[in-house]
Amino acid sequence: MNRRNFLGAGLLAPAVATLGLASTLAAACAQAAGARPLSYAARQGFLPNVPLVTHTGEEVRFYDDLVQDRIILLNFFVVGCTEGRCPAANANLRKVQDLLGDRMGKDVFFYSVTLEPEKDTVPILKEYAEDIFEVKPGWLFLTGKPADIDTLRRAQGFFDPDPERDADVTLHSSSARVGSDYQQRWAMVALGTSPRNIHNTIVTL
Repeated sequence: MNRRNFLGAGLLAPAVATLGLASTLAAACAQAAGARPLSYAARQGFLPNVPLVTHTGEEVRFYDDLVQDRIILLNFFVVGCTEGRCPAANANLRKVQDLLGDRMGKDVFFYSVTLEPEKDTVPILKEYAEDIFEVKPGWLFLTGKPADIDTLRRAQGFFDPDPERDADVTLHSSSARVGSDYQQRWAMVALGTSPRNIHNTIVTL
């Protein structure tokens, strides 16, 4: 099964097996400290609270700062994409951002995470986001440590069971994870489809 078929099936069980125990312990600690309870997806390891850095240079935690109590769209990309899928996908998302209007940045947020953090530094992401796509508030391009990004993409099912194929970033998916943490509803959407279809997937969560 290749990466695109695997992602289309939405199979996340391997990630749960590796991350479930850690997330359960984290939930117990959070509740003991009086913090807001984690959602089911977070407790099961789908939403690891890894540290990331935004294209504006802000240090954030994936779950605490970006996901909890929000509707999100999460995709993975590379700035130097040679297949043309990333520019097309992000151009579509730019149109979706307009369709969402004032919901964008209030209760709906986009997160685009680079698969090449060694190359896609904060200054490069900033130029890519602001100069090329002219993103509005609510859409962040993110980088971080390779191991943390790898943890996140695997938890979300963005990996191929074949290690050789998985290591080839040119085979990355052009799909995105869409979800509502507080409603605990999650779906996948192809970013090559029409902006209206992506928009409808988000607003019908």
